[in-house]
Amino acid sequence: MSFGMSYRDLDSETLRTYIRERTDIFGGEARLDVYEYGRSDADGDGYVNHLYRVRDESTGRSCVVKQAKPYLKVFGEGRLPLEVGRNATETDIMKIRAGIVPQYVARLYHTDPENNLYICEDCRDMAVMRYELVRGKYFPEFPRQIGEYMAKCGFYTSELFLDPITHKRLACRFVNPHMRAIMEKILFTQESFIPDDILASMEHDPVHEAASRFFWDKPKLRAELLKLRDIYMKKSECLQHGDLHTSNILVGRGSMKVIDMEYTHMGPFSADAGYLGGNLLYPYIAWFFRREGSRESRARYRAETLRCLRDTVREYLRVFRECWEKDVRGIFRDSPEYLEFLLQNYVTEMCGFTASQIISRVGGLAELPDFDAIEDTADRNHARVLALTSAYCILMSWEKMRSVDDMIAAVVSVAENYPRVRDVV
Repeated sequence: MSFGMSYRDLDSETLRTYIRERTDIFGGEARLDVYEYGRSDADGDGYVNHLYRVRDESTGRSCVVKQAKPYLKVFGEGRLPLEVGRNATETDIMKIRAGIVPQYVARLYHTDPENNLYICEDCRDMAVMRYELVRGKYFPEFPRQIGEYMAKCGFYTSELFLDPITHKRLACRFVNPHMRAIMEKILFTQESFIPDDILASMEHDPVHEAASRFFWDKPKLRAELLKLRDIYMKKSECLQHGDLHTSNILVGRGSMKVIDMEYTHMGPFSADAGYLGGNLLYPYIAWFFRREGSRESRARYRAETLRCLRDTVREYLRVFRECWEKDVRGIFRDSPEYLEFLLQNYVTEMCGFTASQIISRVGGLAELPDFDAIEDTADRNHARVLALTSAYCILMSWEKMRSVDDMIAAVVSVAENYPRVRDVV
């Protein structure tokens, strides 16, 4: 039977029909309940795509449907057009990463490039990491898991493992120019991806705006961001996730899944770690200004967030070395000095990309749940200024940083000398 559904037609009702007629995920007698993500803050940022959880009420079995449309969900049709083929790009990279680290990728059940959708495993026993961090939770296994994920996904899609022709074919398949252009704009320029009229209609905190302008107006800051942009745009070392932040990571009891891979393209080994690094520093900064718990418990949590960042980088380096020793191609095998060169570049660039992520996110006007959870408006702005000051200090010296400890020391030093922090710790 030909279903012939247009991608524009997908909603809760047509989705039930689609699943019954085009898949065998549920039996014919299934009573399907459809939930569209975005109704709850805990669902995640949800700016781009249409996501649905479909559940058989009789058996409890469920799946997730993701559909790409030619616009951002948050802005609606006709605004900021996007390439719908990003959905096929995402399913292709999910298959590749499932072959490398299957334990960290949701299982695919069904793909449909014609209708720009796929159906995958529902990780319903897991939660969006960002909101768990906002609640003050921590996950001891996470550094080991994400370090392994990044190291293996990087190594096994690089020329260290692949022959040059296969590597170039991957680069051609995942050029992904539209989504890459979005990340370039977000990370390295003050230009917003939000349409001007929508941006003008949004409520903004004038203190936040003033702080952002203060930092963006610094020529040295913009010059360092352009240096990092040069690395980001020109290096084609491996297939990076492209949007690896804590809203795109699901965590549970000893388990982790990485989701939302539509921004994947060839890039530096270091870019994902830096983008994630900025997000891992937000809880450290936020918990200077949160009031839940005791001073001692907040201090312990801040220490845990820094430990998480430090251990993530160390685990990456450890696993990357293991991959090299086991599977590096012959041309590189007798050159341990080259490995040390790569790993040092990784750490140094990661520090720079961490700073660019913070400046782009906090220096923009998009919501940031990590800081939005700070109830006092003045303290929320203190968190923003502290984040931007920390990022500026990293950015001015990233090329000299030799370890993740150098970056953490800079962040801690800024915090210890920030007047409002002295008042609250």
